[in-house]
Amino acid sequence: MNVFENMFRNLKNNVQIIGLNDELKGIYINNLFKKQNENLLVITNTLYEANKLYQTILNHNDKTLIFPMDDFLTSEALAISPELKNTRLETLNKVLDEKYIIITDLLGYLRYLPPSKLYREKIYILKKGQEINQKNLIKSLIEIGYTRDSIVSKTGDIAIRGYIIDIFPIQFDNPIRIEFWGDNIESIREFDIDSQRTIKEINQIKIYPNTEFLTNDEINADTIKQSNLIQYGEIKNISDYLGNYTEIFINYNDLNNSYKILQEEIVNYNISIGENVNKKYMNNLYEIKKCDDDNIIYFNDFDNTLFNGLEIIKYQSGSVESFVGSVSQITNKIKDILNNKKTIIICVSDRNKLNKIIDNFSDIEILYTDENNIYKNRINIIIKKLTNGFEINNNVFISEREIFNLENKNYKYKNNFKIGTRIKDVVKLNSGDYIVHSIYGIGRYVGIKSLNKNGLQKDYLQIEYKNGDKLYVPVEKMEYISKYSTNENLIPKINSLNSTEWEKTKLKVRKKIESIASELLELYAKREASTGYKYISDTEEQIKFESEFPYEETLDQIKVIDEIKKDMESAKPMDRILCGDVGYGKTEVAFRAMFKAVLSGKQVALLCPTTILSNQHYNNALERFKNFPINIEILNRFVSKKKAEKLLKDLSEGKIDILIGTHRLLSNDVIFKDLGLLVVDEEQRFGVKHKEKIKQLKNNIDILTLSATPIPRTLQMAMTGIRSLSIIETPPIDRYPVQTYVLAENDRIIKDAIYKEISRNGQVFILYNKIEDIELKANEISRLTPGAKIITAHGQMPKSELENVMYKFINKEYDVLICTTIIETGIDIPSVNTLIIMDANNFGLSQLYQIRGRVGRTNKIAYCYLMYDKNKILSEIATKRLKVIKEFTELGSGFKIAMRDLSIRGAGDILGSEQSGYIDAIGIELFLKMLDEEIKKQQGYEIALEEKDENNLIDVSTKISDEYIYDEDIKIMIHQKINSIDSYEKLTEIKTEIEDRFGRISEELNIYMYAEWFEKTARKLKINKIKQTKNFIEITIEKDFFSNIDGQKLFFEVTNLSRMFRFSNRGNNLIIILDTVKLDKHYIYYLIELIKIIEKTKKI
Repeated sequence: MNVFENMFRNLKNNVQIIGLNDELKGIYINNLFKKQNENLLVITNTLYEANKLYQTILNHNDKTLIFPMDDFLTSEALAISPELKNTRLETLNKVLDEKYIIITDLLGYLRYLPPSKLYREKIYILKKGQEINQKNLIKSLIEIGYTRDSIVSKTGDIAIRGYIIDIFPIQFDNPIRIEFWGDNIESIREFDIDSQRTIKEINQIKIYPNTEFLTNDEINADTIKQSNLIQYGEIKNISDYLGNYTEIFINYNDLNNSYKILQEEIVNYNISIGENVNKKYMNNLYEIKKCDDDNIIYFNDFDNTLFNGLEIIKYQSGSVESFVGSVSQITNKIKDILNNKKTIIICVSDRNKLNKIIDNFSDIEILYTDENNIYKNRINIIIKKLTNGFEINNNVFISEREIFNLENKNYKYKNNFKIGTRIKDVVKLNSGDYIVHSIYGIGRYVGIKSLNKNGLQKDYLQIEYKNGDKLYVPVEKMEYISKYSTNENLIPKINSLNSTEWEKTKLKVRKKIESIASELLELYAKREASTGYKYISDTEEQIKFESEFPYEETLDQIKVIDEIKKDMESAKPMDRILCGDVGYGKTEVAFRAMFKAVLSGKQVALLCPTTILSNQHYNNALERFKNFPINIEILNRFVSKKKAEKLLKDLSEGKIDILIGTHRLLSNDVIFKDLGLLVVDEEQRFGVKHKEKIKQLKNNIDILTLSATPIPRTLQMAMTGIRSLSIIETPPIDRYPVQTYVLAENDRIIKDAIYKEISRNGQVFILYNKIEDIELKANEISRLTPGAKIITAHGQMPKSELENVMYKFINKEYDVLICTTIIETGIDIPSVNTLIIMDANNFGLSQLYQIRGRVGRTNKIAYCYLMYDKNKILSEIATKRLKVIKEFTELGSGFKIAMRDLSIRGAGDILGSEQSGYIDAIGIELFLKMLDEEIKKQQGYEIALEEKDENNLIDVSTKISDEYIYDEDIKIMIHQKINSIDSYEKLTEIKTEIEDRFGRISEELNIYMYAEWFEKTARKLKINKIKQTKNFIEITIEKDFFSNIDGQKLFFEVTNLSRMFRFSNRGNNLIIILDTVKLDKHYIYYLIELIKIIEKTKKI
């Protein structure tokens, strides 16, 4: 008999149920679902309550969905991050075919939706071999919410190239490539979002809508807001999608009151924007709600009878308090429960926790069983996840939360919204962008121009220089060009084509790069020569420590943990940089390394740039290491002199295992007995003096440096084998996304946002970057939100005063912190989950990205409001910035720009801030290319001489037609790939990729690819002189090279290749002439064969 399924007798509809806590409501709803086998729609008052109930029911039944909708005011924002929309659509798609428990909040229940019949009509099933008009299909897919882009990089994107449609349908893990032949679907393939290459062929796909705004009418793009759906015909709510279903309201009184307040809010909003006061934005609660005798259930926390006609069922149940105290105290509490003739069921999520409880409480008999075999009046332990414990029917259920005194951190957020992990590498060239030509310097990119050269259509990149001078760069020479990228907002100086200024700049940078490379190689050589401590391999204790991590590790975390352990277990001292975005799990990786060091008998120091950060690390370490006998201490300015003296004595005697602190750790009086590992958080934020001290420590101990900024792949490549880099690029699994809104500054929204956060016991950051009137802003917010405790902070405050303010805020003495960009890095306050950024259009995207990373670190949904002053958004530049911020919020191109800008900052952090001027002078791409070359040169590799602007050896057509590829940035990418061809293997690889992604290539494109292969191979063979006319091609092989060739063999094999080849001798040089008029195929194929023969006939 299942203890959960038999908890409630006589499950039925059309009742009011009183006396159940959230966990028991979840169990009741699950049992009802199993009995009735029809959809259950559960409506809560708020999204927060909906999420809590969703997590609870998910413990019992994975056929549980959420239909989440946020506040009314924010739903009218200019841009909204896409994750909640995607979750709603996933829910709609699933309930069309199967039965589920669906949890929604009041706003989700009221949301306008198209009729389910229309929604079903807008689902497209495509099969291999199907006849369908490609243009009509593209139009239909855009109508159902797919957004056109040049490359598919996230869920909801569609890209069109000739006979290929790439689409990322909402329910798929990977995007789909549909290739047509005319109007026939020739193939359907799943492809990888990062490499864009085919994974596998499939026979058919089902494409669901990517929008809730569906209609058969022509749509005015300006009216696509869900509230306007009513203008286009019949509207429904989620109930229409559920067939036969039961409606369950949680605390209907609260929900009804909220609905009345919402109506007032809508009227006030309409007045504030000058709209008709009667304008409707959603369904009417009383019109869509079921009648009281039609499959309806009310759960109420209190005995306040609502509907006289309905039966009331009351339950006696209670919550379970946390078990605080020693093992013996907890044992006594458990015995007390048993003495009251009650049955105890301890529920844990895995075997590790089960074993831990049985081991810790060895004085009492605990029976390991399952939910079908519970022993009465005994202590049972089962593997079953519960959110909270409860008491009912003489049974006491205890969850991990009570027994371990834990918060429920590992809430699952399920969403199939996918975004490419490598989008930070996308460097898209747009007209007007600054670019760097390694020979001619910095100019402005105009676009691709097709020009006719000797009867051949060729693509050129047009670049404008000082005084309007134009440079046309053949696409075959694109390796000379890179996008000018440095820190945001820096406008570079454009060079002149008739000046030596660029050469002088490059020379100065090259000298600096020589010294950087030399220093890096010197450090590497020192490290290779020195011997460090070899730490022990993983023990059972290490495995146990790692198993207590309450989250699921990402693949990147696992990879970097292995890299660090290998370093520590080798005889060489570790000097590794760990790069990972805010909240991507670097601290856990560091803690595992620290634990390993302590188990090996070594001491550990964790060095932080600020007092606040050191305190946060200290508290996190105490929590994470609490089940292990490890002594952790902190040393910063808040530690009293007396305590510091004792601490330093204990440290020198080896009584302290881990010491966490600020630069105070670098003082001469801090002496470790046996320091093995130094972890440095954000090294770039320390001053020069402290960095020198860290450098001195590096000689014979292991160093792990943590950095919150990503770094460009080019720098990763340059550092390979010299500097150990570990990169965490993937976000934590099932982390709630930060809900982001772009909207005009609005007092009502600010007020609502602050009160909403305070009501859930949270705190608010308001970013206001004007120090001169920050106090005025604080007074304004204070008047707006009576009762909210507000404090200000900014960078011009004395350091100690600023830290005091932050401590008060961290200790929750204040609700709202109004501050400048001081929150950009390094502050982690889990209780802050609302962020309001004033004048967001004045910030750089990477700044916005990092600041937004300060919230959303817990199981609560976090909110970020990017506000602009609607009275000031007038200039073209400001409007453009706002558009980019909108794209950033919607995870579009603005998000990619933020990632790129961040990686540039990351490169500066690793190379040192003192290099920033040199990087700015020539742009990060060229700087890193020169650094890579210089490192290789100093390592003894052969590097090509200084670049010269040489003409191509032969000319072929290089134009990529608009019919094949329309988007300029994709054309540039294809040209770059073709530029890299230097062998038959490379040619085959690139040809296969291009055909996979864009369809069959033309003969002209094939010739262009062969010409690139020929050019690279000929140059390697020192063939630098070729004359090309309409009738023949003349190749000069200079005498020095000719003397190394078997001439007789060459002559014989070339003559066999074609009779159109002729030979002559001019000034001791060999001349090979190919007559091109009567050839069976393009001359490039003969030239490639000729090159192969020349390579073959070389004397060894």
